[in-house]
Amino acid sequence: MEQNPKVSVIIIAYKVERFLEQCLESVIHQTYRNLEIIIVLGSTDEACVRIADTYARSDSRIVLLKEEPKGVAIARNQGIEAATGEYIGFVDGDDWADPDMFEIMVDAALRHDADISVVGKYNAYANRNEGVAENVETVLTEKEAFDQILYQKGFFLHLWDKLYRRRIFEQVRFPVGERVEDRKIGYHLLSMANRIVYNSASKYYFRVSEDSGSRVADNLVLSIKNDYEMCDYIRVKYPELEQGVRYFLTYENMSVIQNNILFGTYDRKQDRQYASEVRKYASSVLTNSHVGKSIKAKVLLCIFSPKLFGKITVKRRERFLKENISFQTGADWVQTFEKLEKGN
Repeated sequence: MEQNPKVSVIIIAYKVERFLEQCLESVIHQTYRNLEIIIVLGSTDEACVRIADTYARSDSRIVLLKEEPKGVAIARNQGIEAATGEYIGFVDGDDWADPDMFEIMVDAALRHDADISVVGKYNAYANRNEGVAENVETVLTEKEAFDQILYQKGFFLHLWDKLYRRRIFEQVRFPVGERVEDRKIGYHLLSMANRIVYNSASKYYFRVSEDSGSRVADNLVLSIKNDYEMCDYIRVKYPELEQGVRYFLTYENMSVIQNNILFGTYDRKQDRQYASEVRKYASSVLTNSHVGKSIKAKVLLCIFSPKLFGKITVKRRERFLKENISFQTGADWVQTFEKLEKGN
């Protein structure tokens, strides 16, 4: 096995001119040098094209793909098709990485002959970064990885905190015209891995930005649809993970309700289906020793006291936003909370 394999890093850069230089600097100055840096640009985004052109002139490892903007899925597929590395990684154009991220992932992948190598992430806010310093390395089977995802004990289905052996993408492409594409194919990619290695130390900085309520609501509906697809797969292949599946679906349905409350898109009739799913699995979650007391309390509130559940959701979010300032991209939280208070 080659000890210095080429890694193709795919960066989607469209309408991220405020953050693109920080992203590119973090990738170009990685301690692992054998990189092919593929930047997929929307040709109509002159600001990002100008920035990328400047970097490409000074670094021969950079490959520019300039296309009409047709969606993230098409852009990712273009990057994959252009990749020549033995491994493929992703960095979003508005995020950034620690200098040793790819070195750590490659080293772990080689030592354990892993098809997927994962690192921890930071939630990057405007005023602070929230992550994990503890460096714990774990080698997982597919089943163990799904168990961890279901109980949200480590990494999730995101693309950008992972390094994939290129062969995994031979039969996989991102679904065109769909959002939340990481959830859509994330579990498919895990299912094709013989071995997965996870280093818990945070190395990737995911920039937390506010978004419009309608977009968040739409994405949540799509996300939960994909959650059920993943859970159907797990139930068939690993029926012994049923308890984890029930917990995960309960948590995700509660999250949809909470976000609809926060963004003012909650509708009792519309959200009844999500509350029904919470009730459906409640007894299983309440008797599950792997589930903490705070989550069990949330389940009980959601079922028996939805008004109090809503008020606590809003208060906790207000407290959270005072400590964690999101990057501004559209949502007006002050207006959101004013509407919620008037509604109460």
